Amino acid sequence: MDAKDAMMGPEGSKPSISKVRGPPPSNPVARFGEQVFKVHSRGSTWMAEIRAGCVLFMTSAYILFLNPLILSGASNGFNTGMPKQDIVLATAVATAVATATMGVVANYPWVVSTQLGTNSFFVNNVLGVEKCGHHATMQGPDKACMGVPCACVPASATNMTLVPDVTLSGACAADTANMCMGTRIPFEQGLACTFLEGLVFILICVTGLRAVIIRMFPKSVLMAGAAGIGVFIAFVGMKDSGFIAAAPFPTLVGLNTEWPYKHGGWGANDYHSCIGFNSCTMYFDGPPYSVVCPWLAVAGLLVTCVLLVWNVNGAFIIGIFFTMFASWAKFPQKMSEGGLVPDKVVDVARFTKTAGALDFNWGANTGELIGALMMFLYLDLVGSSITFVSLGQMAGVLNKKGDMPRSNIAFLADAFGTTLGGLLGSSALTTYVESASAMREGGRTGFTAVVCSLFFLASIALWPLFSSIPSIATGPILCLIGAVIFLESIHDITWSDMTDAVPAFTTIMAMPFTHNIAYGVIAGLIMHVFVKFCTFKLFPFQRNWPGVGVYSRWSSYQPMFTSIPGWNVDPMTGEKLAEVSTEEQDLSLVTAYTALRKRKQAGRNVPGAAAAAADDGFAGPAGTAKAAAATAGAAVPGDDSARGGVPGGSMV
Repeated sequence: MDAKDAMMGPEGSKPSISKVRGPPPSNPVARFGEQVFKVHSRGSTWMAEIRAGCVLFMTSAYILFLNPLILSGASNGFNTGMPKQDIVLATAVATAVATATMGVVANYPWVVSTQLGTNSFFVNNVLGVEKCGHHATMQGPDKACMGVPCACVPASATNMTLVPDVTLSGACAADTANMCMGTRIPFEQGLACTFLEGLVFILICVTGLRAVIIRMFPKSVLMAGAAGIGVFIAFVGMKDSGFIAAAPFPTLVGLNTEWPYKHGGWGANDYHSCIGFNSCTMYFDGPPYSVVCPWLAVAGLLVTCVLLVWNVNGAFIIGIFFTMFASWAKFPQKMSEGGLVPDKVVDVARFTKTAGALDFNWGANTGELIGALMMFLYLDLVGSSITFVSLGQMAGVLNKKGDMPRSNIAFLADAFGTTLGGLLGSSALTTYVESASAMREGGRTGFTAVVCSLFFLASIALWPLFSSIPSIATGPILCLIGAVIFLESIHDITWSDMTDAVPAFTTIMAMPFTHNIAYGVIAGLIMHVFVKFCTFKLFPFQRNWPGVGVYSRWSSYQPMFTSIPGWNVDPMTGEKLAEVSTEEQDLSLVTAYTALRKRKQAGRNVPGAAAAAADDGFAGPAGTAKAAAATAGAAVPGDDSARGGVPGGSMV
């Protein structure tokens, strides 16, 4: 490939890469790197690629904080059985390998890591929480008994009600208030489902079925699914931050004026925690069994938001550190003593439970896990496709069909990362939109991704720090990440077409309100089929059905929604009848009405006055009110002819 070819996208797309800088490298190592990454051909330098790799790590390293908190169940007030140490290690290794694959094989400066939204779906909707479930531990206000592994036995020979067997550990008293809580489905089966989804994704990419499957989904539901995931993630972030809490019927969810939870879930009618939005305390009477400090989370949200709008690289991770250090200052004791400061920051990481712990003996959970596999595949395909289009558009490598070079190879990096993540102990991986920060910094080749992967490997030793971040530090970040994901997709929905807008809105709203991504997608698809069928747009053969002409005339006669004020808009053309400024709107209507009355009283001596007088000035042809007012000598806003002048003040 010569320099000219390197600067052009496929099929004559616009150039995305600047001119070649300087002579080709003379160093043998640099020449080898040039053959692999084409740094010189793409108009970049090795130092620019290294700098972009550092920025890429800073903008995506927040996943090392978020993923352990979500997959371990800590953000939901229960334990999934997956140790945070294992999750940090699995996230770092899978991210490093997948990102390096993206850089070396596909030669794109993009990072591949755990997909937010999928990990929440993995915990909340696949594993679930159940009393006396799998990998159960004691949860409740008894700190001495908190987190102790437990099992349930019948209360007595005649009473088969399951109760915790407190004899398993001497840490729990016989009358402990803690409950034995576990998961409905063991994480081993959930990881096996993730692993299989990665293999299916690889098969789809190799056979070329990816494009066929994507085309099967309606675009409105496809894009709304991504936007809905953003709203869902933001909703989870607001809960983790303590901004919102459960409220009595009919509100159900409201501002956290008082934290209503106690051990076992809901608080009783006469239960008062005396903890609200202005509180900042450690709370062990119920979820989250940790710190509740909404105002500190608000401070973290505002700081991160300012950094984000100022385009500061690493805004998310800086925001996490800000809130984390502030919480350490508020609760300076070590975690073993009831505080928030980790007992150690650096340690040797090793897998203890999750690596290779795949259970394919699904039994009664087979149907549910197959459905979860399909949802994982949908989220992976949609997330990757939307991100690739966005990043490819930014890089200028998209062709007229919306495809880009080596796209299948790039998708394979995603699929391989998902397979490795399931094997080690993480949910599905996908390409991050934060990769745009590396391109803004000057990263143009896969060497940027390789540098980023090395940072992820080096971060493994910091697993004690990553696994001890409180939810008030990560919740605000989830809120802002949700906004970023939402904005990436919402513009691609045709909101002017109600047959697209209604299914899209249904998809977006159903996800957070049902707390289930799958339910949102299903609701959107059902609504799409119903609306398109009723408007004769679902199948091509519907165009010849009886009633098509009636629908066409009825739907095009007058739009359902018009501009405000609607009476000043022509229902057929959609154009304004009179240009009226907001400040002079009331005055202009009075002026036009007065002018019409004067004309009517003048004896209809003006040609055409009868037609003008019969019109009320609001629903007639464009300019009627303005013409009537001008005839009576009144000045109408926006009409300079009544004043004898033209715009700009020059006289005729």
